Amino acid sequence: MKSRLFTVAAGIAVGAVCASLLAFPQVRNLEQEVGLGWLFKLRGPAEPPDQVVLVLINQEAASNISLPRDAEEFHRCRDLRVGVPPPTHQSLPSMPSRWPRCVHAQLVDKLAAAGAGLIAFDVLFRQRPPLPGVSGDLNAWQDEVLAKALASAGRVLIAQKVEVIGGQETFSELSPVLADAALGSAPFPLIAESGRRADRFMTFKESGLVTPTLPAIALQAYVIDAYPLLAELLARNAGETAMLLPKTAEELEANRHLQATSLLIRELLRNDPEAVRRVRAEVYKPGSLSAAATTTGQLRSLVALYTGDGTRLLNLYGPAGTVPAVSYDQVLALSPEAMSSRFRGRAVFVGFAETLQTEQVEHFATAFSSGESPDLSGVEIAATAFSNLLTDRTIRELPQQHWLVLTFLAGLLSYLVCAQWRNRLALAIMVVAICAYAGAALYLFANVDVWVPVVMPMLVAAPAGMLTAFSWKYWTVHKQRAQLRHAFTYFVPGEVVSMLERNAGQIGGSQESLECACVATDAANFTPLAETMTPEKLTEFLNGYFETLFGRVADHGGFVSDIVGDAMLAIWPHRSADTHLHVLQALLEMRDAAQKFNERLAGNRLMTRFGVDWGRVALTTVGAHAHYEYRAVGDAVNTAARIQEFNKKLGTRVLLSHPAIGDAADKFLLRDLGHFLLRGKSNAVRLYELLDTKAQATGEQLELCARFAEAIEFIAGAQTGEALSGFRAIQGAFPADGPTAFYLRYLESGAMLQHGALVVD
Repeated sequence: MKSRLFTVAAGIAVGAVCASLLAFPQVRNLEQEVGLGWLFKLRGPAEPPDQVVLVLINQEAASNISLPRDAEEFHRCRDLRVGVPPPTHQSLPSMPSRWPRCVHAQLVDKLAAAGAGLIAFDVLFRQRPPLPGVSGDLNAWQDEVLAKALASAGRVLIAQKVEVIGGQETFSELSPVLADAALGSAPFPLIAESGRRADRFMTFKESGLVTPTLPAIALQAYVIDAYPLLAELLARNAGETAMLLPKTAEELEANRHLQATSLLIRELLRNDPEAVRRVRAEVYKPGSLSAAATTTGQLRSLVALYTGDGTRLLNLYGPAGTVPAVSYDQVLALSPEAMSSRFRGRAVFVGFAETLQTEQVEHFATAFSSGESPDLSGVEIAATAFSNLLTDRTIRELPQQHWLVLTFLAGLLSYLVCAQWRNRLALAIMVVAICAYAGAALYLFANVDVWVPVVMPMLVAAPAGMLTAFSWKYWTVHKQRAQLRHAFTYFVPGEVVSMLERNAGQIGGSQESLECACVATDAANFTPLAETMTPEKLTEFLNGYFETLFGRVADHGGFVSDIVGDAMLAIWPHRSADTHLHVLQALLEMRDAAQKFNERLAGNRLMTRFGVDWGRVALTTVGAHAHYEYRAVGDAVNTAARIQEFNKKLGTRVLLSHPAIGDAADKFLLRDLGHFLLRGKSNAVRLYELLDTKAQATGEQLELCARFAEAIEFIAGAQTGEALSGFRAIQGAFPADGPTAFYLRYLESGAMLQHGALVVD
């Protein structure tokens, strides 16, 4: 239960940390710059509405439109030609702001004659200074001609620009005659993100100079036939102020106050959420409207415009050129029939769009921009925004709280999956989950126009949850492995544990052959002592007893290979020059520690004996099937056990074979006990008794060793009588000496030596 609670708590922490990153604007911008761009590119180009056409002003169009070289005729647009200019003509200036405005008048007349439903100029018609001519001010004349065309066409809009003068926002100064003749005018301030990328646009500028934008009034003008239904709807649901609105489309067109009317409608609904609810409920209620389907759709677009957000996400149709477009010069050259086919009933946006120049002015990067595709022009973005509003298909962004929830859940669930399941299965589940989420996000984006965050849930939260879970699992396994490895070191040496880890698949093949000292121990009188104890007490007793020995073994570089009851086998691998010194020093310390432990027992009944041999052994796993033990195998192990047993006959504590002494004889007091043919052995072993270090040896010990060595010399020379006399003399001086008593018994029995060695049964 604790483990599950911890897992859930850790997942919650991961999800919360990932969700908290959304508090940073840089993270939200990353989602927009990367995530929104991916969704657009994965969705691919979309078919724009058929109701929108662009008329593009650019350098190529300017070069294909020419007017007479005579200044008077040039500025009065007499004999306008399209195509290669004759010698009598000159092309229009490359800068559209220098074009004679009577050219635009001809364009408006042609579009109006073709039955265009709306003409929107994304061109700034500022007040021009006087231009003297034969018959007066040519610029004023041009404005009058264009104003007449605008008034005659009816539904024509012109762009404005918001400028900051003296710290205050104000509209650019338009030609008064043109501003009065147009149905309306409005700015189109783009919200350019980093890198001049345009992802959002304004329908209503709601800070500083409050105003509707060009796409908003373009929609109102294009669907002006639905305006009376909107006015009635507002009169029923938006209070008395709605009565100030024009009642009919004709009245709205006549007073030329489209911008002010749109702003009033926006303010009516913006300040009355309840009115918004009632209006939406009525307009979307099935059967509530008796108007034609087309008019009903237009009304719903208007309601969505006025009740929606003032800032929207562009629903791009594709790279530059996706929205149908005709070059300005081509329009002037089209026949009436071709004009009618191309423009009748459509909204026409006229503006600058340069594709030939490397550095494009009034162009903005979008999600579709790339090295092969130029940026979108301002007029194409304006037409895209209008099309989005017309079809009510701007991209709808999920509220920030939904972003937080999705990111949190991505981090939480990815952590839980990866923490609870095996790694491979968890990875497969996460790949499927991420792909499913990406597919759902793309489906919603492409079909419902809903922008679901993808970068934070898929590329931040999910990987963070997975990485954290896998790291925690790795750390936990590593910790458990270290604990298990440490636990194994209580049974076998650390280097052996490492070897077993490397050969885990071939446990029976783990083997190391080396020279070593083998120390066998046994505790005398242990069996009768164990009979007096319960199993629990006996376990406690053995742990205390072995604690006195094991520490000395480890301190001097050895390790315990095997334990059987009260017996122990310790190994000292010969890996340094002073191995022999360490073995003998450890033997003295173990002997003394065991003696102190024995003195604490009632009756002083336990005595530990040590037998030591030196030789080559194999450290290997021994066993089969499901059970193996790691131990030393070799003759030295068996010999050490026989030497340890021989302590009983000699009455000694610590016996060593001659090879086990090595170069340590100079520092330790060792008594040469002679050669013995031990039970079960075919070769004699020369044994020594370890008494103490030479620095700590007593005079009695030194005398005993010297006199014993003389007697052993008689044994080696087969002088039995002299040896017997020598041992009797030693017994007289040292009556408790065990080896002396053993030799006396052996010699007095008349037993014969075999090749100078005593045969031991």
